[in-house]
Amino acid sequence: MQNNVLLTIREKKITLPQSEKKIAETILRDPVKVIQMSATDLATEAGSSSAAVIRFCRSIGIKGFTELKLQLSADSQGIKDNLYTDILADENLEQVKKKMLINTNHLFKETNNVLETKQIERVSELLHESSIIYLYGLGASHIVASDIQQKFSRMGKIVVCSLDQHLLVTSMAVAGENAVFFGVSNSGEKKEVLALMIMAKELGLKTVALTNNTENALSLEADIALKTAFAHEAPLRSGATISLLTQMYAVDILFYDYASKNYDLTVTNLEKSKAAIQRYNQKFD
Repeated sequence: MQNNVLLTIREKKITLPQSEKKIAETILRDPVKVIQMSATDLATEAGSSSAAVIRFCRSIGIKGFTELKLQLSADSQGIKDNLYTDILADENLEQVKKKMLINTNHLFKETNNVLETKQIERVSELLHESSIIYLYGLGASHIVASDIQQKFSRMGKIVVCSLDQHLLVTSMAVAGENAVFFGVSNSGEKKEVLALMIMAKELGLKTVALTNNTENALSLEADIALKTAFAHEAPLRSGATISLLTQMYAVDILFYDYASKNYDLTVTNLEKSKAAIQRYNQKFD
């Protein structure tokens, strides 16, 4: 499943060594011009080397410079229409819709690529065996944590999602066996989430992290780490918006893997919870 090459370059640029980062910046500045260049021309324009051009292609998952030019050529209309830049001041609404659709589609595909099947299955099994699940995230990540709580509590799991760190610590201290702490942080560097994860491990809980696809403190600390695509950050924080969507997408995949492996029990519990809500709503009739 091929992703858009310019969006891939934009997302991966931050992690590239300086010699390759110069090449990325040159391509992003004028991709149409690069289509007409040789590898040597690009290296000269970027103030880098031909060898760095080849390494750069491999870093972004492309076999070589010829394939890079072919992918740029294949999307020349999108480049001319300026669809792969950040949202600009006074941008036409139709252009905003096109950009958001392209970026969201790209990052969903990239999340599919980086979200490891074995890790999802390990988390699914861990949650199935858990006696209680503790969730924590800040800002938009709290929305994701609340979504996990909503999904898994309806399937019969005991789930605690709170912004009160002291409440979580005191509850985890007496949780007993098979308790799980699930920390959500797009950057993986929020000190509050990291502190709770370290505390959870000290208290004997199994730990899970949901972060972006970088080498970050939270994912390194967790027993199991789930990764989503890294989103380029822009002045209007469109990257943060799409990161939230990719995290929710990862949660959906986890949920459906869990539900599929525990199908009959899941269907029974979902029917029970739905019936309970219906009976509750009837009390207002």
